[in-house]
Amino acid sequence: MQYKSYKGLLLASVALTLLSTPLKAEDNTAENNKEAETPSSTSEHKVQTLDAISVTASRTEKLAIDSPASISIVTEEEIERRQAETVHDLLKDLPSVELEGGTRNTVMKPSIRGLGGQRVVTRIDGARQNFNAGHKGGLFVDPTLLKQVEVLRGPASTIHGTGALGGVVAFETKSADDFLEVGEKYGAQISTGFSSVDNGVHGNITGYARPLDNIDLMASVTRRKTDDYDAGDGKKRAYTDDDLASGLIKGGIDIADFHRIGLSYRLYRDDHNLPATPDGLSTSSIVERESKEDSFVFDYNYDNPDNQWFDTSIKAYYDTTDIDEVRISDGRHEERNLETIGLEGFNTSYLNLHENAELAVTVGGEIFQDTQEGESNGAPIGGYPDAERNIYGVYLDNTLTLFENLELTAGLRYDSYSLEADGQENSEETATSPRFAISYKVLPFLQPYVSYAEAFRAPTLGETYASGLHFPGGGPTPNNFFVANPNLKPETAKTWEIGTNIKQDGLFRKDDSLRAKVSYFRNNVDDFIELDVDVPGGTTTSSNVTKARIQGFEAEIHYDTPTVYGSLSGSRIRGKNTDTSEALSGIGGDKAALMLGYHFQSINLDLGGRALAVREQNRVPDDSDAIDGYATFDVFTSWDADDYVPGLKINAGIDNILDKNYRRGAAVLDEPGRNFKVTASLKF
Repeated sequence: MQYKSYKGLLLASVALTLLSTPLKAEDNTAENNKEAETPSSTSEHKVQTLDAISVTASRTEKLAIDSPASISIVTEEEIERRQAETVHDLLKDLPSVELEGGTRNTVMKPSIRGLGGQRVVTRIDGARQNFNAGHKGGLFVDPTLLKQVEVLRGPASTIHGTGALGGVVAFETKSADDFLEVGEKYGAQISTGFSSVDNGVHGNITGYARPLDNIDLMASVTRRKTDDYDAGDGKKRAYTDDDLASGLIKGGIDIADFHRIGLSYRLYRDDHNLPATPDGLSTSSIVERESKEDSFVFDYNYDNPDNQWFDTSIKAYYDTTDIDEVRISDGRHEERNLETIGLEGFNTSYLNLHENAELAVTVGGEIFQDTQEGESNGAPIGGYPDAERNIYGVYLDNTLTLFENLELTAGLRYDSYSLEADGQENSEETATSPRFAISYKVLPFLQPYVSYAEAFRAPTLGETYASGLHFPGGGPTPNNFFVANPNLKPETAKTWEIGTNIKQDGLFRKDDSLRAKVSYFRNNVDDFIELDVDVPGGTTTSSNVTKARIQGFEAEIHYDTPTVYGSLSGSRIRGKNTDTSEALSGIGGDKAALMLGYHFQSINLDLGGRALAVREQNRVPDDSDAIDGYATFDVFTSWDADDYVPGLKINAGIDNILDKNYRRGAAVLDEPGRNFKVTASLKF
C-alpha cells in the first residue's frame, strides 16, 4: 500500500473519531521528552504529551501513545503554562477526570470515570496518598514542585493494588536534572507570580547542584498566600483564602554505571480558617485548620541495557498526614492523623524467544501499613477511629511482542489485607486481579487494542470501624451514631475496553505530528460501599449495597508543528445502579475541550487559548437535582526570553475570561471568576 493510501486511511480514522465521539479536552503539551521517537522532528519541533514516557499501565517504560490503555500526561511545560494553583487547574481538561470536593485547595480529590475518593490510587513519587477523612479532603500537593502528572483511566489493581477501580493519578516531582544544563555544576531559579481573582501572590526558590559527576542535589521552597476569591457574580466566597508553604529536598547517587540510589523529603503546610465541613456551604462552624504532610521516599534502581535478566526498582516510603482543627466558637480541638509506611519492588526480564518474539516478564510485590488516629479534646472522634490496615500483594505481568506489531499482555495479582481496631472484630480478606490486553499495529499509524482488567478496593478504616456520635439530633429527631461494620466486603470492578492509538508524523507537512487515543469502556462494579444514614433510627453505617455499571467513550487528539499546535478531546459517561436502574451519583456531564496555540519562533513566544464545555447532567439519582452545564474560555501566553535576559521566562494568562459564574460537578461552591495571572522565573 502506498503512503498516500495510508494517509487517506489515517484521515478517515481521524474524521470518524471526530464524528462518532464527543470530544473532551486533555491538556496538550509539546515536550522534548522523546525526540528520537519522532523521525520527522527537528531540534525545534515540540513533541506531543502522548510521546511522554508512561510507567503506570505497566512497569516497563513505554510511550503513552504506544500503550494499549487510556493514558493522559500533563508535562512540565503545560504545568508552567497553566500557572496551576491547585490540582484542579492541572486535570480539569482530561477525559473522564473530575475533581470532587469543591474549590478549596485541600478538599479536592480526583475522580476517574465516575469513581472518586479511595477508588482512585494517588501517588506522589510512588508514595501512596491514603489519607481519607470524609468531608475533610485529603490530597496535599503543590503544583509548583511537579514535573509531570500521569493519569491512567480504568481498573489497574494488577499493578497498583487496592483502590485502583477508577484508575491511577501519579504525580512526579522535579529533580536536579530538570534544571541542570549540560556541563553545569550548580545553579538556582527564583520565580514569583500574582493572580487577580484572589489577590494571590506566590514565590519559589530552587537550588540545584551536581558537585560530583555521579551526585545530584536539589532543594525547593514555595510560599503561596491568597485572599477569598471573587466568583463570576463579582462576590467573594467566604473562607476560601489560603496560606501554604511547601518544600522538596531530593538527591541521587549513581553507583558504578547502572545503579542509582535516590532519597527525597517533601513537606506541605497549609494554614487557614474554613468551615468544619469545607466541601459544603455552611459557615456555622468555622475552624482554624492546619493541614500538614511529610513524606520520605527512598528508591533504588538497576538498569543495565546489556543485562536482559535484571531491570530492577525498589521503593520504600513513609508518609504522615495530619489535620489539626480548633473550632473558633468554643475551642474544640480535633486532630486526625494517618501514617503510611510502604515498600514495593519489581524486576523485569527481557527474553528473546525468537528473532520475531520478545517476552518481558515482570515480577513484583508491595506491602504497606496505614495507622490512623484521631481525637477530639482527648476523646475518640466519631467517624475517624484509631485503627490499622495491613495490605500485601504479589504479581506477575507478562508482555509478549511478536513481529514488532502484535503485543499480548497477561498479568495476575494476589492481595491479602487485614483491618483491626481496639475492641472491634478484625476484618480479613483476599483478592485476585487479572488483566489481559492485545494490540496490533494493523498499519504504521494505527494500533487498535482490546483489554480486560479487574480491580478491588479494600474498605477503609473509617468505613469499617466508625463509631461514636455522627451528628446531634433535635426535637423528635434522635442523636445519630456511627455503627461499625467489620463484615464489609471489598469492592470489585471488571472492565472491558476497546480502543485505538493513532500516531503519524509528516501528515500534512514533513515536520508535523498527529497523536490520538480513542476508547470505549464498560465497567461493572460489585459490592459498592455506601454510607447509609438512618435519621429516624439514629444510626449511620457503611454497607455493600450497590451493583453499578459505568460505560462511556473517551477521545483525545493532539496535532503539532513547530508553529501551530493544538488538542481536542472529550468524554461521555453513563452510569446506573443495575439493581434498581437508578442513575449513579458522581458521574460527570458530557464534556469537550479545545486548545489552540501558535509559537512565534523568532522570539520564542507562545500565544493561545482554551475552551472547556460541560453539558447539563440530568442523569442523577432520584433524590438529587440536575447539575447545570457550563462553558469557560481561557487565553495564555508564554515567553522564553533567554535571548534577551538569560534565564528569564514569563507566563501570563486570563482564566474564565468571560467571568462565568458556575459550579463544577456536584460541588456547592461557585468557581472563581475572571482571573488574570502572571508568573516570572529567572534561572541563574
